[in-house]
Amino acid sequence: MTSQKSSTEKPAWLKMKEQDIIKIIAELSEKYQPAQIGLVLRDNYGIPTTKIYGKKLLSYLKELGKNTNPELENAGKKVERMKEHLKSNVTDRKAKHKLQKAQSRLNVLKKYYSDKKR
Repeated sequence: MTSQKSSTEKPAWLKMKEQDIIKIIAELSEKYQPAQIGLVLRDNYGIPTTKIYGKKLLSYLKELGKNTNPELENAGKKVERMKEHLKSNVTDRKAKHKLQKAQSRLNVLKKYYSDKKR
């Protein structure tokens, strides 16, 4: 039988220390959202997951004081973009319907994050 390592054990080939990863995460958080940071860490730096050091990516971001709920921010931006579009395209019915859906999603996310105190 072959023994398999769990996904939370540090691979033998990974030479980076936790402090190095924290520095990289801090740099990447200026440009990318959390989901994209994980992909960049995996693809460019060869780090399979941040859980090998015992914490998830959002925990590191919270320690660094970065925004950990980009969903809410993105939903707000989408509503604003759609409102701008409707100012110049008043008869666009599909956009009106999508705006209603986007506003509904924004309200749901606001309620979720206020209930969770995040």
